[in-house]
Amino acid sequence: MKADTKTETEVIAVLNKFISAYHDKDLPGILALFATDSDVIFYGNGEDEKSIGIEGIREQAEHDWAHDASIYLEVRWSSVSAVGPVAWLAADIEIHAVVNGLEMVMPARLTAVLEKREGKWLFMQWHSSLPTVEEPENT
Repeated sequence: MKADTKTETEVIAVLNKFISAYHDKDLPGILALFATDSDVIFYGNGEDEKSIGIEGIREQAEHDWAHDASIYLEVRWSSVSAVGPVAWLAADIEIHAVVNGLEMVMPARLTAVLEKREGKWLFMQWHSSLPTVEEPENT
């Protein structure tokens, strides 16, 4: 069910907080956006990027930031649906990265599940991926 305007605005605000915190390498800021449940999951783009629990998410962020890179995510399209205290998000994003002086822009996809607890939306699952090579359009 499509989220109401208030829920959509709140969920997108959480996504934007993540984008800002990730760019700024603000680990406490990122971790505050995730539930601390042991089954919280964060899938990144890399084959080995499966993080379970808040400690796994912490380790993944620290691993990402250990590289000589600057990364910014830009949301190009998003959709938020919700029922009660659970919302799910889909987004087309662009990853803007500068790695060792080389600038790159990569299209990516994001899906996430959030739960509202004590008035605050928290990520329960996060999955980002890079699309495979272009396939012919369905006709």
